[in-house]
Amino acid sequence: MRIEYATEEQVRDVALHMRATDFAEFSAVSHARTREDLADLLAARYGGQPFTLCASVDDRPVAIGAVLEARPNVASLMFFATDEFPTIAGPLTRFIRRKVLEPMKQSGVHRIETVSMLLHRGAHRWLTALGLEKEAGPFRGYGRNGEPFVQYAWVADDFRAARN
Repeated sequence: MRIEYATEEQVRDVALHMRATDFAEFSAVSHARTREDLADLLAARYGGQPFTLCASVDDRPVAIGAVLEARPNVASLMFFATDEFPTIAGPLTRFIRRKVLEPMKQSGVHRIETVSMLLHRGAHRWLTALGLEKEAGPFRGYGRNGEPFVQYAWVADDFRAARN
């Protein structure tokens, strides 16, 4: 597995071949109606950005992930992959926890969040493996056609204690 900053071409390639559940999730929160349109939108937004990574196997891009600043000290995660994702899921999960999320936490980020379509159970298992917890939802009517979504988040312990 190789991990590098994602080019527009890599983002487009993974988006064109993303898992059916990823396509359903991303198209539910997009104006794109086809894989091609969605691939163009994602490539333009995430390709070539310093916050977007690509994981490849034998020079085939398999997964795209990004971490964006949503608000001061709050990060938002984005991720999609091809059907080859299970072949790299373990090492990629460890890499993201150790080399992406942990340094963010050490830098003062106190919240890492994302939303996911309610029926995308595989994504929910993976978010839990990354250390996020289901926080809210289902949010009914969240997607373009009324698809329900749920929110996952990691929140620093000192902020959790302050809430209780």
